[in-house]
Amino acid sequence: MPTPQRIRGRWRHGCPLLLGVSLIAACAPPARPPQFAPREQAPLAGTPTGQASWPQDEWWKRYHDPQLDRLMDLATRDSPDLEQAQARYTAAQRAVDAQAAQLNPQVRGYFDAAHAYSKIDTHMPAGAAASSQSIHINPEHHWANDGLGAALFTWDLDLWGKQKAAVAQAIGQANAAKAERAMAANSLHYSVARSYFDWQNQQARLALAKQAAQHASTYRTLEAMRVHAGLDDPQLLDRADAQVAEQLRNQASLEGASALDMAQLAAVTGVSVQTLGTLQAYALPATNADIPPYAGLELIARRPDIVASRWQIEASVKGIDSARAAYYPDVSLLGLGAYLRLYPNLGSGMRANALLGNVGASMNLPIFSGGRLKAQLENQQAQLDEAVASYNRTVVQAAHDVAEQVTTLQQLRAEQTQIERQLADVDSQNRRADRRRRQGLDDDRTWLGLQLQLDQQRDAQVQLDGQLLATHLGLIYALGGGYHDANVPALPAGRATAQDASQ
Repeated sequence: MPTPQRIRGRWRHGCPLLLGVSLIAACAPPARPPQFAPREQAPLAGTPTGQASWPQDEWWKRYHDPQLDRLMDLATRDSPDLEQAQARYTAAQRAVDAQAAQLNPQVRGYFDAAHAYSKIDTHMPAGAAASSQSIHINPEHHWANDGLGAALFTWDLDLWGKQKAAVAQAIGQANAAKAERAMAANSLHYSVARSYFDWQNQQARLALAKQAAQHASTYRTLEAMRVHAGLDDPQLLDRADAQVAEQLRNQASLEGASALDMAQLAAVTGVSVQTLGTLQAYALPATNADIPPYAGLELIARRPDIVASRWQIEASVKGIDSARAAYYPDVSLLGLGAYLRLYPNLGSGMRANALLGNVGASMNLPIFSGGRLKAQLENQQAQLDEAVASYNRTVVQAAHDVAEQVTTLQQLRAEQTQIERQLADVDSQNRRADRRRRQGLDDDRTWLGLQLQLDQQRDAQVQLDGQLLATHLGLIYALGGGYHDANVPALPAGRATAQDASQ
């Protein structure tokens, strides 16, 4: 059996270890927050899909329009929005470097030099008895110089992964900033294409308006001749004048809308209207109402705003890991080297030189923090809850945007069919009226009236084509505008393990 001396020896050696284990156990963080379950795909069930491909990176080049390509280059060259997004991304990258540098050892130097002055003077009180051993202090002036040079080596071992989690959190925020930069580029490209094609649509309508104004003017000339000849009622001439005024008003309205589109293009591209130069009018390109298959699943990696929200969740998760690791003690390696020199020492005439060195480890225990650690952990949990809610809202909004554009395209397609039928009917009547006019059976007024109706139907068709193209551009924007990130982190809903639950 162990003797009392052995028991006391074991207690003496085991007491520090037991105390250290107890202190570490006392610093254990609260239980890990419950796992969350963000949406794994966009709710697009019921939305018709087709065999359409996803937009490419430079999707506007599919239209083979050199003018549009030049406008895109102008917009991306000096865009304030892109510069701001790039600045945020650069700042986030520097934050990653700053956090990663905390894992490296560091050496700090300290240097001190001083020039000291001293004068000591003593006075004995009157009547005081002299001591048996008198102390003699020289009352003269004395000067002293001293110098100190030291170097301190520190290295945080990060045994519990607090700093590594902080680095991962910064990386998540940097990736979110990168996706936000792509979102800014997507918005810019969409705005340029929308303004440019709207200008093209206004040019087509303006050409029809000028043609209709000419037809109305010719009609009014014929009506004036008949009224002056006493063949028609003067009220018919008033109606012809009103029709001419209406066509001229429509022409002026379209010219103003065209000028406004040019101003918007200049504002989006960040240049003046003169720098844009003279643009040529072209026919609008064809559109497609389909969306790619598996859009509900792949949209998670195709929309830059969804990717940014997903990286914010990852950053918040790492922030919780860092806040939990802060409950554990910090263990660091320390090294100190110093050289001290004093001369003379208070007038003694002696010089002192000291060389110091120390190597060891230190442990910092957060025994009592006044609620700081708990507040930090709860703050990180609140940020995670906010990030998850923002992510889910972004996914739902993205699905709504896609479904809305697809539904609008289908509706416009149905309207296009009806307008084409009406246009065909008016065109058939116009051809018959032209044959009767050439045969001398009808005067030109009947044919000109049908021409005005035909111009009106053609204008309605051009307007609908513009709406179709604008909605198609909105669908490209809603699908992410050619963005794709293959490195989106996996959703953490299934990360919970028995070990995580016990921590």
